[in-house]
Amino acid sequence: MPVAGNKFYFVGKVPLPFCVLLCLLFVNTILMLLLPKATGGTLRWYEDNSITIQFVLLALLAVIVLIFRKRVHYIRRK
Repeated sequence: MPVAGNKFYFVGKVPLPFCVLLCLLFVNTILMLLLPKATGGTLRWYEDNSITIQFVLLALLAVIVLIFRKRVHYIRRK
């Protein structure tokens, strides 16, 4: 089944901050899904703030794309 949509990609190498943030986003997602419920301490703080951390990482990814916007190209698919 053909997929309609748009595609954004970096020309040349992907910037290092983008790769780092993408890895942090992946690790944060895995930790949110796999960590057991915490009773106190640092894990409790992380459990309370993990969604906020997720959105901050997503916002930082968007900022990186805006900073490197001259290296981001767009392909329109039919």
